[in-house]
Amino acid sequence: MKKHHHHDDLKTLHPMRSFGVVSGITSQVRVTRLEDRLNPAVPFPHKHNFYHLVFITKGSGWHEIDFKRHPVKSGAMFFMMPAQVHSWSMSKDTCGVVLEFEDLSMFSGDEAFVLAEALRPAVNFIGFTGAKKNTIHELYQNMLEEYEAEEKDFEILLRLNLAKLLIIFSRYINNVSVKVSRISKFRDEFNALIEKNYKTHHNVEFYAKTMGVATKSLTAKVNRNIGKNVREIIQDRCILESKRLLAYSDLSVSEIALELGFEDPNYFTRFFKLKTKTNPGKFRQKVRHIC
Repeated sequence: MKKHHHHDDLKTLHPMRSFGVVSGITSQVRVTRLEDRLNPAVPFPHKHNFYHLVFITKGSGWHEIDFKRHPVKSGAMFFMMPAQVHSWSMSKDTCGVVLEFEDLSMFSGDEAFVLAEALRPAVNFIGFTGAKKNTIHELYQNMLEEYEAEEKDFEILLRLNLAKLLIIFSRYINNVSVKVSRISKFRDEFNALIEKNYKTHHNVEFYAKTMGVATKSLTAKVNRNIGKNVREIIQDRCILESKRLLAYSDLSVSEIALELGFEDPNYFTRFFKLKTKTNPGKFRQKVRHIC
């Protein structure tokens, strides 16, 4: 039977309150037991307007984030950024800790600037083992206990442990200590500009003009600091959004093309096939498991 997918549901960025009652004492950080969240209040697939970190202590299954399916196992850590679409299927005996927060407004000055480096992971999944797994587990467990007990000044301990966790995670990803640099500032500005305009502007010249630099200068800087060319980044963002809409909405291919700024649906279909090696209809059929 065909599953129903709703465009409006996909467009909704669900806030933390959609998934249950957030403590009245603090709404900055939320820490809950995964076993209480295996069947979420908001049906899958969905996306959040907050950061969503999950650590697995035991269990099995899978967790799919933006069309990449990852194994659920002891020591697994999943890092989801706002607006990423996800769903999961986990065994009934799965246990772990879910950590959620909206932004870094709880920190100030240099702390927030340094920790921002940890909020751009290159991957959504890491399988921790050995001593590192134990360290991560202890941090999550301490945060869960503090959140549930709500003893004096527990919010401070939550912030401290969150900062430690983010730095450990960033170091593990990059294999170096967190660095604050002009490169990260440029990357933030450029990615934010892409996110805001990728549906309406597909040409490199627009982004160069908006950032006040020559096209060649922007191309060179993006290649040097991000490792991709500007056009490729724009196209990759369009492809990701088209995959989300094909999988989780009832929009037609023509409607998706218009949504993403392609006036000619046939051109969009050719573009999609060139980038993914399949056409939109076949991709939709595959991800929805329609025979």
